[in-house]
Amino acid sequence: MKSKFFILFFALIFCFSNLCPVFATAETPPSATEKNAEGKTDTDKTQKSKEDDELTLSAASAILMDAKTGKVLYEKDAYSKQFPASITKVMTVLLALEKGSLSDKITFSHEAVSNVEPGSASIGIQEGETLTLEQVIFGILLRSANECANAAAEYVDGSLDKFAKHMTNRAKKLGCKNTNFVNANGLFDENHYTTAYDMALIARELLKNETYRKIMSETHYQIPPTNLQEEERNLHGQHQMLNPPSIYYYEWATGGKTGYTTESNNTLVTFAEKDGMELIAVVLKCNGAEHYVDTKTLFAYGFSHFKTVNIVSAKDVHEKINVTETYKDKTTVKDVVTLGLKKDIYATIPIDADISKIKKEITHKKAVSVPIKKGAALGKLTLSLDGEVLTSVNLHADKAVAATTPAERKEMEKAAAIKTAKRVATIIAAIIGGIVIVFLVTFAICRYIGYRNWKKRCAKRKKRKNT
Repeated sequence: MKSKFFILFFALIFCFSNLCPVFATAETPPSATEKNAEGKTDTDKTQKSKEDDELTLSAASAILMDAKTGKVLYEKDAYSKQFPASITKVMTVLLALEKGSLSDKITFSHEAVSNVEPGSASIGIQEGETLTLEQVIFGILLRSANECANAAAEYVDGSLDKFAKHMTNRAKKLGCKNTNFVNANGLFDENHYTTAYDMALIARELLKNETYRKIMSETHYQIPPTNLQEEERNLHGQHQMLNPPSIYYYEWATGGKTGYTTESNNTLVTFAEKDGMELIAVVLKCNGAEHYVDTKTLFAYGFSHFKTVNIVSAKDVHEKINVTETYKDKTTVKDVVTLGLKKDIYATIPIDADISKIKKEITHKKAVSVPIKKGAALGKLTLSLDGEVLTSVNLHADKAVAATTPAERKEMEKAAAIKTAKRVATIIAAIIGGIVIVFLVTFAICRYIGYRNWKKRCAKRKKRKNT
């Protein structure tokens, strides 16, 4: 009996031990909503956990963003601080291009050429040498020349320190949360840092610059002899995804910037465009050529899973709204404004999504009070797909409507008083005219009756005479 009991006991233990691994692997992975609650993803991010798991990246931080919409399509630790190295110069180029014309002359100061680390990227510009802004920009983009970055900084703000503060302030205005620049070239400093997400925002802003877009794909540039250099300088690009002979060439790549320091390892910003969709990839802290491999992986994922579509045309949105004004407890409609979009609305959606299923909702008040500024946001257009908000944009007033000033009010009251007086005079005149008409009609009737009676009397007299 005891032996049967022990056999049954060990059999139960054996079955339980086989079932335990099943229970151990049945844990549900965190959903996208749970990740959002933990603050690890962005509300703009489109995420599919299964497909994310298929992306193997070597970069410590990485991000893929739609340049048109700003939608984050993929990210890996994109909000952690990293050292950017020379991709810092994306901001340097942006501020320099916004400052002036490509034909502007820049003379290199002693600080510009000397305030660089020995052996760091340079094209050998001398103190007192003069180049155009265009030549300086190409020195930065193609050869990552640190003295060119310094010269651009002095060109914009007069000093390297002021320019660094300008860079940081501009980054904040673009929405960057964890970026601080202390130099224009990206040479290592503990206080010089950014994130993959912040760099994507800066890169996206640079793409909006038409001058940059015209030169971003160039891989070779020649600087002619200058005031201190008799020979030409031939500059060849370092971004291997733009160079056809390279094994890392990517046919859809359109521009970007490389970076490297010992502390940051390889960093890379790259733009690519395919089938009407433009993407921005940023990878930070990569070893060897992993930055090119990771960037290709990101682009392959983005172009195969998403598309950018024009959902609403600005010319198709016209919402009218009354503008009211209250005076002495009386509210009147002073004017009517039309609400519309400043530009067409684009959205990033899954590549197999049906655009016809995108829902559009317009919300605004029935009326608003003065004053109203031209361009004031008075309504909102929200686009959603399968319950997910794609984007929400403001609707703006097409004109300004000012409140009535005291002087205008006085003139209005004066005009109203004159109008009232004229109306009263008209009424009085009409009444008098009516009375006169009634009198004349009455008088005419009376005269007519009197005439008829006179005729009758005359007829009677004549009849009596005849008899």
